[in-house]
Formats: sequence, C-alpha cells, structure tokens
Amino acid sequence: MGAEVNQLIAQLHASLTATLNALSVLTDVELDAPSDHPCAMGGAVRDLLTHNIDHERMHVGQVYSARYGLKQMQKGEVDRLMAETLRARADLIASLIGLPDDALDAPLPDEDWTLRQMIAHTIYWERHSITDLVETRLHDRLLTDGVHVDFDVTDPIYGPLSAASIQSD
Repeated sequence: MGAEVNQLIAQLHASLTATLNALSVLTDVELDAPSDHPCAMGGAVRDLLTHNIDHERMHVGQVYSARYGLKQMQKGEVDRLMAETLRARADLIASLIGLPDDALDAPLPDEDWTLRQMIAHTIYWERHSITDLVETRLHDRLLTDGVHVDFDVTDPIYGPLSAASIQSD
C-alpha cells in the first residue's frame, strides 16, 4: 500500500472513532427526533443515520467496481489477511456496542472468564503475535513504531505482556 492510501485509512479510522463517540451518547428516544440535515431527507435522526450506513455501503461497492476497472483487485494474500483482520475486529467491536459496563465483569454461565477478560485475552495475543512478527521479520522495514501499544495488556491466564514474555515463547 502507498503512503496516501495509508493516510486515507487513518482518516477513515479517525472519523469512525469520532462518529462512534458521538453516537455513544445518543438515546433511543432521540432517534425519532426530526433532523434538518439534508441526508435525513426530511426524516428523523434514525433516517439520517441509516442513510449514512447505506451511503457508505454504496461507496464501498463503487470502490470495488473502480478497483475492478483499474485491474487493481485485492489479489495479494497479505491484502486479504489485512482486510479480514479489520472485518474480524469490527465484528468484535460491534459485539460490544450496547453492553452496560457492569456486564463486562459479570460471571458468565459455562465460562471461566468474563467478557472483559476475553477482550484482554484477544488484545494480549494479538499484540504478542504481531510484536513477535515485527521483531523477528519486519523491524527493518517499518518506518514507524506503530505496532506497539502504549497501554498495559494483561491476559487473564498468562499475565502482563512484556518483551520477556514474547521472547520466551
């Protein structure tokens, strides 16, 4: 991928984060409030937001059509794995939307851990594996140190992630 494509992806990510932050304080009742925005097409906030979703899906189709016309399909295995990784993470994030905070630490029937621990476990092993990949194969090719996290990552079974734990596995 080129630097400009990476920049567009970063802008899309930042915009999505801002949108989700705004929507997280919206109430269900407010969905039926009138919206003056032209994208609501004379409807309510719900119409505006469903329009935004459909609008994005429409343009996703256009991007794939353009890629086809330009003979720039996602043929590379790395490209496919990156796209699938993003889809999987989006699914995980989407599965958490609407959960109250107290559900994160509630005991789960037939499970030995909580939702918070499952998410920590997911982040831990992602960071563990990608840090190992960077250190063993990619370090010299990366322009920035963007693969490390700047927060503590602790697996409920294996404990905190550290450079020592990555090297010992």
